[in-house]
Amino acid sequence: MSARSRMTTRAMVERNTAGDGKWGTPGVEFTQVGPIDCRVFSKTIKDVDDSGKSAVVRVPFAHVPVAADVEQGDQLVNVCDRLGFVQFAGPLSVETKAPAPGPGSRPPYFELMLTGHL
Repeated sequence: MSARSRMTTRAMVERNTAGDGKWGTPGVEFTQVGPIDCRVFSKTIKDVDDSGKSAVVRVPFAHVPVAADVEQGDQLVNVCDRLGFVQFAGPLSVETKAPAPGPGSRPPYFELMLTGHL
């Protein structure tokens, strides 16, 4: 099964396009870049401290095609399945973008680490 066939959801990408605000502070205004194919999932990280208590953290990730126009600082909103049902309303902010390990020199897809509520 190819990496592309596993990307069964679509998400709208939004990018911050605002400059400085009235008072010289950076403004925040997200505009839509376009939809992309993706696969959003979460990895569970379990941490056990010295007292025996454990904390479980779910970190959201996404796989996107290599040609997808996604950068650090972008947001994924309205992650939908192929029928258009919203799975994650978002926004899910893109923290890191890294090539996924693959068999050749070209990565099969990019892996995005996201922040937000699933």
